[in-house]
Amino acid sequence: MLSKMDCHFVHNHLFSYHENKLSDDEKLEFEAHLASCHNCNRIATGFQFVTTSMNKKKDDKPNPFIGTRTIQRIESELEQGGVRQNPLFLRKLQPIIVSLLLLISVVLGFSIGRQIDALFSITNERDQKIQAMKSGLSIPEFIDENAFFENN
Repeated sequence: MLSKMDCHFVHNHLFSYHENKLSDDEKLEFEAHLASCHNCNRIATGFQFVTTSMNKKKDDKPNPFIGTRTIQRIESELEQGGVRQNPLFLRKLQPIIVSLLLLISVVLGFSIGRQIDALFSITNERDQKIQAMKSGLSIPEFIDENAFFENN
């Protein structure tokens, strides 16, 4: 009989305990140590969970039709023309097209802006010429020109 069960012994004999190969005295001391040592109890519980999960997975039977279904799906896709993917050149061409459209949009925006600016500058220039003519003719600004021409 062991005088005192230690963590090292518990860690090294988890399989023996799980397979019920420890002597009765070792099993009692093993279980007493698990009750008193939180770390070993956590390890033994995790070990028990893993082995139980593995045993359940061993009992699972694979689907016998999975291979047949996979082959049928592959064949049907090959008959339909294969898997539809974008050709490589389209995946590389798409960013180039988007970049060109963006560049064209910017250029058009600048040209439209310049045309509008030119129209405003022509209007401002015309107004300045009219003001220069008025000041040269000494016509006061408060006279309504339309009323003057309608009366005459």
